[in-house]
Amino acid sequence: MAKAYAKKFYNSKEWIKARKSFISSRVSIDGGMCQECKKDLGYIVDHVKEITPSNIDDPNITLNRDNFRYLCLICHNRKTFGEARVTGNDVMFNELGELIVRE
Repeated sequence: MAKAYAKKFYNSKEWIKARKSFISSRVSIDGGMCQECKKDLGYIVDHVKEITPSNIDDPNITLNRDNFRYLCLICHNRKTFGEARVTGNDVMFNELGELIVRE
């Protein structure tokens, strides 16, 4: 779930267009595989440099394709929430709080 300060950005036409274009380019390059593990299909366009309240209005951070990575849910959660979100070697919580099985 997007943090409160970022909801407006993630619902913006600019982000939706940039996200769609980036996913399309990743599908053309490598079939849309996760850029981290390269095993699973990408699921989330992640910002390498995280969006914060102080940079949310900086398009060099928020809309710059060089700051994007296409990650599967597991890799995204590991990066965003850290290993503390892992409950075991084979399960973890997704961003909705649902228990999922690692592949």
